[in-house]
Amino acid sequence: MNMIRRLHRKFMVAATAAVIIIIVGVLGVINIFNYARETSEMDTLLSAITNNRGTLPADYVRHNTPWMPIWQLFDVDDWSKAPEFSYQTRYYSILFNAEGTPIWGDVNHIAAFSINDAISYADVMRHSGTDTGTMRRGSAEYRYMITTQEDGSELVVVLDCTKNVLSIRRSLRTSVIFGCIIILLFIAIAAALSHRIMKPFITNMENQKRFITNAGHELKTPIAIISANAEAIEMINGKSEWTTNILTQVKRQTGLINDLITLAKMDERSKQDLVISDVDVSQTLRNSAESFEQVALDQGKQMTISIKPNVHAKTDGKCLYTVFNIFVDNAVKYCDEGGTVAVSLQPKKIGHGFTAVIANTYAEGKHVDYSRFFERFYRGDESHNSQKSGYGIGLSMADELMHLLKGNLSVRYWEKTEMIQFTISM
Repeated sequence: MNMIRRLHRKFMVAATAAVIIIIVGVLGVINIFNYARETSEMDTLLSAITNNRGTLPADYVRHNTPWMPIWQLFDVDDWSKAPEFSYQTRYYSILFNAEGTPIWGDVNHIAAFSINDAISYADVMRHSGTDTGTMRRGSAEYRYMITTQEDGSELVVVLDCTKNVLSIRRSLRTSVIFGCIIILLFIAIAAALSHRIMKPFITNMENQKRFITNAGHELKTPIAIISANAEAIEMINGKSEWTTNILTQVKRQTGLINDLITLAKMDERSKQDLVISDVDVSQTLRNSAESFEQVALDQGKQMTISIKPNVHAKTDGKCLYTVFNIFVDNAVKYCDEGGTVAVSLQPKKIGHGFTAVIANTYAEGKHVDYSRFFERFYRGDESHNSQKSGYGIGLSMADELMHLLKGNLSVRYWEKTEMIQFTISM
């Protein structure tokens, strides 16, 4: 069930992320178009006033530009075609001579500025360093355009664009609210329907686990008979190469069946099944390492053990010992001939917990895909030879157990020492 919950969580995260990307993209494009349209409208008006020497023509109608911006395709209804448009447009114009002295002004089309205020603000805009820009005065927004005439004089046109700016902000605010509502609705609907969507997959997984468990128990009987017959032959005729091979393969198959059954039942385990107590991690790891020490020596491999004493943790001792066994067994099994298996344990420098490191010499590990090491039935050794027997189950079991124990697993390869290192931390 842990795997199903993780899969369900990943499905929800992936689906929600996809919807967020789509919604943000669509609403972002809409707001960009809206901003571009409003900015284009303001600049077009400013250009029209500037080209008419500071006054908007009474018969002004906006014309689309020759290159036809894409946002103009949506302007079916054009406000500039309304008969009152030129009278509703609020603006003022100030003309400065080449020496910077105001020589003409028109404030008849705006109520918020007196002639002195208009000149003062226009002079500030002249020294802003930009030909176009925006400014805020009170609750109103204004956009200006500065044009240098042939005689060196400068015409400053200031347009009240509060309506346009509010339209941009309103569109953005509406988009954010609308987007959040859509995302929340999607999460609610997806959460309600995801169980139905995943039900066939869950049923399939349960059927697979049931088959593996039943088949495993069924296979134990003929294997037990084969083992008993081989032992009987040895008792009658003595040991031989053939009986030894039979018993070796029986032992391998028995281990495989037990691992498959354990793995099938692994997802059924929950935190309620754990027996949490104060565990002597140092002694637990030492017991595990020492149980494989003679195996390593028999294979011509060296084992170094560096374990800090009296390292304790609140956890399930049996599960932790199983995890240690899996990694030490894996290290001894895949260590190069004449190589070294290193087992170490250190308490965490900050807070409670520990870090256990189990490493082994592995010269061929440079090009191995370590991201797949904890997948079920994955083996880096594709030859599947009997010298390194295994079925890609152990590391997956360790990963499942560490999820239950709320611990962390990591793997990396050190090219300098040609060692592969597994780190277990809690």
